[in-house]
Amino acid sequence: MKLLDIPFEHLNLNAYVNKEEVRRYSPMGKVPALVLGNGESLIDSAGIIEVLHEMAGLAKALMPPSGAPRLKALQLLGIGLNIYPKLTALYDESLRPKSHQLQSAFEGLAEQAIIGLKLLEAQTKDGWLVDNKLSQADIMAVVCYQASAGFVLPITSTRKTSCLAALSSVR
Repeated sequence: MKLLDIPFEHLNLNAYVNKEEVRRYSPMGKVPALVLGNGESLIDSAGIIEVLHEMAGLAKALMPPSGAPRLKALQLLGIGLNIYPKLTALYDESLRPKSHQLQSAFEGLAEQAIIGLKLLEAQTKDGWLVDNKLSQADIMAVVCYQASAGFVLPITSTRKTSCLAALSSVR
């Protein structure tokens, strides 16, 4: 919302710690949640982004409206949207007692995340990912890179000068 210049109030609530307060805004207890001016709420990130783009208008939207730039943004966003659940599952697996962790599951999730990160890395050069303009693809790439660094995955721990690292630190 900051990037789109849309005024908002942010409530720093943890869905696990502040369950009841979160449910006042999101009955399922899911975050993020966006409460609109008319009191209606959205709890799906994709829906929230669509509504925010509509509010901001085409000139400020973080997704190209059509053509090859939109296709590229959707492709890169799709890669990121497939990496992130792998990272979440890796985190969940790491919380299990060591004796109950499934090494094969951990390795498979890490492998899939690393492949996705390499795909994003191959598309990341010296500027923004799509049309020399900040897009959802850039934001998702940074989110995935930063989240993966917490797992010390090979691509994030051994390539300190990678394009994703640069995108993450400069932007």
